[in-house]
Amino acid sequence: MKRTRHSSSIAGCVAIAALTLVACNQPAGTPEPQLVPTRTRAPRPTATVQSPSARPTEATPTAPAAPLTGLTLENAERLARVFQVDEPPPRHIYSVADDRLVVFTSRTFEVIAADTLDLQTRTPVQLGDKDAPIFWYAASPDGKVGAIMQLDGTVDIYDLEASKIVKTLTVPRPSAEVASDIALNEDGSELVVISQGELRRIRLADAEIVGEGQTLPQTTQAIRFSEDASRVAAVQLTGEIVIVNAITGAPPMTLTVPFTATTIEYLSFNPTGTKFGASGEGGLAIWDLSGDAPRLQKSFTDLGAAVEPTFDRTGRFMAVIINPTVLLYDLQDEEPRAQFRLAGNLPVWSVNFDPRGERLFLAGSGELASFDILAGRALQSATRPPVTRSAFSADGDALFTWSAVYLSNDVAIFDARTWEVRGRLLHDAAVAWVVPDSVGRYVATLTLDRGIHVWRARDGELMTSIAAPVTDTVRMMLCFAPDGRSLAYLDGARVVSHDVASDREASAFELPFEPRFISECDNDEGIFAAAGEQDIRIFDLDGRVVATIGELSGLEDAGALYLSDDGARLAVLTPRRLTIWDVKAQKELQAVRLQRDPLSGIFSPRGDRFALNFGDDVDVLDVASGKLASLDLPKGSSAAAFFPPDSRLIVTVAMIPTPETAARPLNQRAFTSGELSIWNAQTGELVRRIEAEEPLSAGSISGDGELIVASTRLNSMTVWGVQPAR
Repeated sequence: MKRTRHSSSIAGCVAIAALTLVACNQPAGTPEPQLVPTRTRAPRPTATVQSPSARPTEATPTAPAAPLTGLTLENAERLARVFQVDEPPPRHIYSVADDRLVVFTSRTFEVIAADTLDLQTRTPVQLGDKDAPIFWYAASPDGKVGAIMQLDGTVDIYDLEASKIVKTLTVPRPSAEVASDIALNEDGSELVVISQGELRRIRLADAEIVGEGQTLPQTTQAIRFSEDASRVAAVQLTGEIVIVNAITGAPPMTLTVPFTATTIEYLSFNPTGTKFGASGEGGLAIWDLSGDAPRLQKSFTDLGAAVEPTFDRTGRFMAVIINPTVLLYDLQDEEPRAQFRLAGNLPVWSVNFDPRGERLFLAGSGELASFDILAGRALQSATRPPVTRSAFSADGDALFTWSAVYLSNDVAIFDARTWEVRGRLLHDAAVAWVVPDSVGRYVATLTLDRGIHVWRARDGELMTSIAAPVTDTVRMMLCFAPDGRSLAYLDGARVVSHDVASDREASAFELPFEPRFISECDNDEGIFAAAGEQDIRIFDLDGRVVATIGELSGLEDAGALYLSDDGARLAVLTPRRLTIWDVKAQKELQAVRLQRDPLSGIFSPRGDRFALNFGDDVDVLDVASGKLASLDLPKGSSAAAFFPPDSRLIVTVAMIPTPETAARPLNQRAFTSGELSIWNAQTGELVRRIEAEEPLSAGSISGDGELIVASTRLNSMTVWGVQPAR
């Protein structure tokens, strides 16, 4: 039986992460997606940086016990990149013109057609230090020019239609202690720079400084440009806000926030700088700056938290994000005029208006959508394929991708032969987990509202939906039955088998206890393990107890249960102990005391080895001998591990930190690169290493071992394949 192998974590054992998820109300309809991924095929084969191969020792068999395909100890050198997709989710809608909008992602400018939301151009940002964060960026309101200021004071000007750098300037080096920023004027002919407290206008045609330079008050704490660079707001230590005219050099205006003891968290202009808003915990204040003196136009004290206002060009409409809702105000009224949401109630990261104030654009969590303001209805929606997690179909023909980093209601189906997106599984809530069946017929998805859906793997047709439970009970998918006809899932203490073809509940039974921990049942026997207060019991899908394990040492606080693919062995993993049991004999085979908490565990396909993943260290246990082999991962790395069919090997994908941060706690490390590594599972020796420019956070391998997927948190994915011998 072919089975998809992918990494999982002890925190959830695949399932526990989805056990207590909260349901949310869904919008009535989902506009059709428009964007499709940009695919770059790498040459075959590609030159890669690698370590010398570790050759089999005398103790290592030179041939497997059974015929193997795909990745093996002997052909690891033939692994080459075959497919890459790089699709960062939409981040910040910087500017909107009549015919286009400019979206800035973490590393690119994108020009997108305003009517269709089709991607027009993507311009990668070029940095002297590829690992440096981008603090300062801007786009002209007409959507044709972009700018990036780097930490050393280099400013690159981009032609966003030609996707290239057209000019490079050097400005005073920005300081982390003093507020800095950049902006472009309406047609992109001038750059306005604030660096080290000095404001300068630079004409891009000849790089000459125009107008008189201005100096911001030394007490400036934060700044914000208007979209057309005409004005800048500077928050002072006193809480007052100074408005500087960056074009005319007119005397500054001083605004006093009408809320006492409020720290200003958000500043925002309309694109022309004639409307301004400032918000803190005390509320939101809005000023009209179109006259000779500022006029406090409106204030809100009932929004519940600090919000970032976004104004249209005319200054009539204002949008505020109170996730997952965007409230639209006509500033002539007191109450919101309309509410807008992304499909699936996904978090909104950015909003902006078109120049005429007729359309509102929302971006976030891989979604980009436009709405008709006057009619209050959705116009278009574009969904980026989420690719931070992946699983192959059992027949290896399809790759299912979803996201575990940013919420997405989408699962993309890639054809593993052409690498085209052949289907999109769109849900009414964000996807938590994906489980393909064991024959390549179906794929099941679990959403954050605990709904379960089963789709046909070939074309993405929805076969059945199992509504979320009414009460707040645990809900998780266990497996497809060995015959592939039904899906077994846990609902509280009830195990249900749902017949997919007939779309009905085929059988169900109650567990004798509320399970504290539970395994999947994706094994040849269709059995699963569940831990109660007194023991661990092995059940078949008819509810019969196959075996009982009485030893529960260490399961009081946390634990995870894993069954081997043949259902013959059970691994009981706790923060301080790993125990391997023979299920049929109910006999302990191996016990290992652990010195620190593991993140996850996984059996090899034959059940002869079990890997313990500690993040920056992976130990592989030989179940028969009890011998441990340790994989020497770089210090401070964070790795995922999985086995190919050849149990002599184990594969890791890792995020590699900078040497300066490697010893810090995990959440304080700066991960800047990645490694895909192949190891001798018996000796722990490195067989092959492939270096990656981006940190690799997850991976999976096809059932035949022919293809390996490595993914990053930035929503990029590379597939590596074993090339035929020449």
